[in-house]
Amino acid sequence: MKRILALPFVVLLCLLALAACGTTSADQKEKEGSGEQSDGGQPKVAALFTQFVDQGNWDVTGYQAYEDMCSTYDFDCDYVEEASYERAPALLRQYAQDGYAMVITHSSGYAAAIQEVAPEFPNTQFVLFSYATDTGGLKNFSAWSVDWDQAGYLQGVIAGLSSKAGNISIVGGEQIPSTERAMALAEKGAQSVNPQAKVSRVWTGTFVDVAKAKQVAAQAIDGGADFVIPMADLAGQGVHQAAEAAGALSLGEYMDENSKYPQAIVTSITVDMAGAYDQIGAAYTNGELEGQIVQMDAQSGAFDFAPFHNVDAEVETAARKVLDGLSDGSTKVPSV
Repeated sequence: MKRILALPFVVLLCLLALAACGTTSADQKEKEGSGEQSDGGQPKVAALFTQFVDQGNWDVTGYQAYEDMCSTYDFDCDYVEEASYERAPALLRQYAQDGYAMVITHSSGYAAAIQEVAPEFPNTQFVLFSYATDTGGLKNFSAWSVDWDQAGYLQGVIAGLSSKAGNISIVGGEQIPSTERAMALAEKGAQSVNPQAKVSRVWTGTFVDVAKAKQVAAQAIDGGADFVIPMADLAGQGVHQAAEAAGALSLGEYMDENSKYPQAIVTSITVDMAGAYDQIGAAYTNGELEGQIVQMDAQSGAFDFAPFHNVDAEVETAARKVLDGLSDGSTKVPSV
């Protein structure tokens, strides 16, 4: 599978253009949105990731799911690491012009870029994984939308059950709508099991600055927090580092991260990205994308817990009761 870094990729666009970056050759014009196959006859598929696919948790888990999908459905796959939201329109256009049949974006922050580019290339399928409320009526823009409200609520429940001081701090990365809601629901979740819990929220403004997240988390711990919740993707590693150093507890994201921070991490709320990407591959192969939004929530089995550590068994029992309630509908996430 080919890997491309976003910055060199954009530079490459400039070098390949006939006159300047953004100019399209006649041959490229003929290929626009053609959904070509590779020389081996496989559909050409690409993906954009916000960070490196071998660091952190969000893109690591997503890339593993993407790689499995490519193998299962025999796609000819490519991907871009560190694809910023600002560069996304240019990257999406270039893939469509190069005849890629499907482009997957692994973050809700790419939604605006897809809304901009998809109408220009009706024969290329664009898929967003993370969170979306609508796809603008575009038949070539589909989304697998995680219920981050439920995920945030579960994070808060675990923190509220685990914190002995009743003092919890949530450390967010970039201030995007899905994370804002997840933070608010985490506070609700913590207070549902400990009405006296004090929950603070702080933003680092970045998903990649591990040192900054560590500093922010350390300040929260110095201020009395004994449980810190990262909602910062790669930068969240700094939150775990601060917790490990100070004897506080933390919560992993998306995948089991306890082996990296065994004294700090209680569990992780895992997201079934493998199942989602398999559905994406099947839907493309069967011609069933069609602008749909697929909801990923507790009812669909999207969430689970990694093994629990550093807390009494009663914490896991109580947390699973809440997850089971969300799954069967007997527990509802409160409004925010």
